[in-house]
Amino acid sequence: MDSLLSQTSIIIREIQHDLLSYENAQDRETDSACSNLINSKFQRLLEMCDRLDILVNKEPAQRRAQSRQRVNEIKYDIKHYQVRFFSLNIY
Repeated sequence: MDSLLSQTSIIIREIQHDLLSYENAQDRETDSACSNLINSKFQRLLEMCDRLDILVNKEPAQRRAQSRQRVNEIKYDIKHYQVRFFSLNIY
């Protein structure tokens, strides 16, 4: 579970970087490539969160609440970046 948590953190940081690239995209081709890349990373993150939800329930009772909190924080971060990405697509 810990390795999956670290992988999600890495992908979230990559999305942060990709969103900056997307904001600064100069042409339509770069814009489209960044958009596709970001969408694929969001999809991968959501799949990882589904797996984390399963793994949280397998954690010992003492660690379950803390693990659940961490997964919920990751989901919140993902939603935050999805909204940001969506707002960039509007303009």
